[in-house]
Amino acid sequence: MAIKFSTLDEGRVVLVAIDGDLGTDQVQEMRRQSVELAGETGINNFIFDLRKLTSLANGDPAAIVDLGNSYKNQNIPFWANTAILMPVDQRAFEQMELLHEIEISRGRGLLEYVESVDEAVAWFEEMSHRVRASAASGRSV
Repeated sequence: MAIKFSTLDEGRVVLVAIDGDLGTDQVQEMRRQSVELAGETGINNFIFDLRKLTSLANGDPAAIVDLGNSYKNQNIPFWANTAILMPVDQRAFEQMELLHEIEISRGRGLLEYVESVDEAVAWFEEMSHRVRASAASGRSV
């Protein structure tokens, strides 16, 4: 299993690419690194490329639920925008869907499933325009 962090779009986006099986400890470490990177750089747009993911927590539903429940404990900023390129493997896809449903119910910020990195960057731009327009009108997003 490999997790690679890189920046895109002139340093405004963090790309996290995952290949293979992802264990619970690795998820926790990836979250920790993401929070640290966001704090150091001020970047709040993340793309998680999970297309090559083959399993999450060995497919153990209880472990996936625990990961979802622990999301809030990682201090991930609510205002972080997260675009997800979902796994090609159907089993891994379903595991990630379960994780995201739990995270969202526990207060996860914006999450969008996308088909490409370009679509993710366009979504971040759209979200940025909404925030600026909302701020100009005095409304919250």
